[in-house]
Amino acid sequence: METAFFEEMTVRDLLRAMATGLLTAEELTRRCLKRIERLNPVLHAVITVNPHALARARKVDRLRASRFPLGPLAGIPVLVKDNIDTFGLPTTAGSEAMRHALPHRDAELVSRLRGSGAVILGKTNLSEWAGYRTSAAPNGWSPVGGQTRNPHVLDRTPFGSSSGSAVAAAASLAPVTLGTDTFGSIIAPAATSAVVGFRPSHGRVSGAGIVPISPRQDTAGPITRNVADAAAIFEVIATPRFACRLEKSLPPGTRIGVWRGNRSAGAHPDVDRVLAEAAVKLHELGVSLVEVNVSAHDPSGVLPYEFKKGVNAYLGSVGGEHPRDLDELIAFGSHPAERTSELGLTRFERALNSDRPPREYLEERRRITEETREGLDRLFRRHRLDAIMAPSNGRAPKDSELVRPWVFSGGPAAVGGYPSITVPAGYADARLPLGVSFIGRRNRDEELLGLAYSFEQATLARKRPLYLPTLPI
Repeated sequence: METAFFEEMTVRDLLRAMATGLLTAEELTRRCLKRIERLNPVLHAVITVNPHALARARKVDRLRASRFPLGPLAGIPVLVKDNIDTFGLPTTAGSEAMRHALPHRDAELVSRLRGSGAVILGKTNLSEWAGYRTSAAPNGWSPVGGQTRNPHVLDRTPFGSSSGSAVAAAASLAPVTLGTDTFGSIIAPAATSAVVGFRPSHGRVSGAGIVPISPRQDTAGPITRNVADAAAIFEVIATPRFACRLEKSLPPGTRIGVWRGNRSAGAHPDVDRVLAEAAVKLHELGVSLVEVNVSAHDPSGVLPYEFKKGVNAYLGSVGGEHPRDLDELIAFGSHPAERTSELGLTRFERALNSDRPPREYLEERRRITEETREGLDRLFRRHRLDAIMAPSNGRAPKDSELVRPWVFSGGPAAVGGYPSITVPAGYADARLPLGVSFIGRRNRDEELLGLAYSFEQATLARKRPLYLPTLPI
């Protein structure tokens, strides 16, 4: 399949090209739209294209020609996960029930993107309801968008729930994309598509206007082809805003813990090989390494309560025609496209029946959050760590495989509210992407982005996707 001329250009490269007249925002936006038209029938990464994107790009070009002061992302097309409110476009969360849901305003982070001059190109596919309807649905599948395909090997899982955003970034359907993460939903799909996914510290990016699962864990963050672009997006959507220093070298005395992650039996040996190679590269950069073990607390006991409260509030506030609460949402499950008889509504039903006393809920939420933070902070203090490195994902199985070995390290950062970022690090069977994640200290996001940039520049492990139908034998 044809590659885009901008495929390896950073946001900074694109802005420079537009500033010098080598490129216009309209041309860049048009090429992205043509690429979506060509590749999306195979990838199913995009649900909705913004019909006003070209008009917005032309306006940016006129302002640039008149030397009007422009924002830091002026003319950069951005795709947004379809559980983030974007005024003028439906927010479906991948569900037929929400196909006609129209938000009254932008999510705060989308408003910040528009204010920076970005062109909202459209909305990306996702695991329906960010994976919270049922555990039986395939990763990256939604009734509205269909099955998102892994761009490296099309019959392999893209993981989720931000599958569409990760695949769109990998396939250069847009220079940058936005995902959301409650329990690894940015990290896992980004790693599986060989792109960078950044989950900010909880609270650094506003959750206003995002279809909720948990107000204590939900956060939005960038999914991009490189760390520099993730930093450029984060500097726009974050509160407060601080500049990120991106340098190829790391500060003397940098110390990183190495964690093997949580995993099931049968995890592919290439996962450990890639982690070991990443450790060697960090050692060559002058980093001191120490093996650590991280405790991961299970939030499944509190998420049903949080989802019920949050989704009822969201459904009661968003405009358009759609179910008004969780009861009506479950009743809508009879729609044929929802495949309810096959996949069920298990998480919805558990949330509906979650009537625990608020005090009991708050005590459990406080316990798992504090214990997670105490465990991580203890490791950071004891070993004087700047970050903890772990495998981001396992070898991607076929979509059809029901029992699959897994590797996962996204839980501690998600429950504790710490920043984490995945960077491409290698491949299983030479074709299936593997990433390594770095967990940073809470609210030290800019430092973590700098560390990830140094690692990325030392390894340059990312390969363009080949869109193979299946893995060669």
